[in-house]
Amino acid sequence: MIAAVFNRSLGERVMRRLLLCGVAIVGMGIDANAADMPDFLRGSTTVIEAPGGPRWDGFYIGGHVGWSVPGIDFTNNTNDIQTLAGLAAISNASATPLGTQDSTSIHYGGFAGYQQQWDGAVVGVEATYNWMDKALTTPNAITGTFLPGNPALAYSFGGSETARIIDYATLRVKGGWAASSMFMPYATFGVAVGRMDINRAVVVTASAPAGTPPGTVVPAPFAVTQDLINQFGYGYAAGVGIDICLMANLFARVEYEYVQFPDFQGLNAHMHNVRVGAALKF
Repeated sequence: MIAAVFNRSLGERVMRRLLLCGVAIVGMGIDANAADMPDFLRGSTTVIEAPGGPRWDGFYIGGHVGWSVPGIDFTNNTNDIQTLAGLAAISNASATPLGTQDSTSIHYGGFAGYQQQWDGAVVGVEATYNWMDKALTTPNAITGTFLPGNPALAYSFGGSETARIIDYATLRVKGGWAASSMFMPYATFGVAVGRMDINRAVVVTASAPAGTPPGTVVPAPFAVTQDLINQFGYGYAAGVGIDICLMANLFARVEYEYVQFPDFQGLNAHMHNVRVGAALKF
């Protein structure tokens, strides 16, 4: 009787141990399989994020073409034309002032820059070069009596000044806002340096008024000129535009820019520019 009870207790203990071993083995197998599963199936807290929009950080370089309306105020250079005419030798001189001129032109160029993005804000620096090669001319008239030589002759003077805007460059800061995944409106402001050729000319014409003694020699008309080649002027440039993302490393732009040269060898020059361009971003 005692032996039977002992054997039954021993058997129960063995069965319990076998059951515990089986549970342990199954649990190990489940852990092993779970280790091979993706994180989101194992209940991980890792979040799979959707791809973000394009970023505007980095260096870029591109080209542009545009339409310009340059204007020049020549008024302050009237005295230079009078001096060229030799007004020290003219009495009772009077002169109509040089005027202002506006025109239209096509310009070409390129730009390069670097910008950094913080959330939606984009800040950078950019350099541009613009080729224009546009000449503007304004005339004036100078009248008086030429004293030395032959006082019996009357002289008239026609003056003019021509300024040919060759090109200009800017260095400007740029601030923008990544308004969406494709568009970044921006504003710019910076310094500008321009290059011009300036020509001043006076055509002198002599005539014999009534009462001139017979045999008086009337000289042929002649011109006095002054050429100022490759003159540099300094000013500022301000603009607004929008960059449009076409690909991860390619964007297009539309821009308006105003450029002012307050004193360019006495001239006051300005330009209104509208342009389109494209650039590669690195």
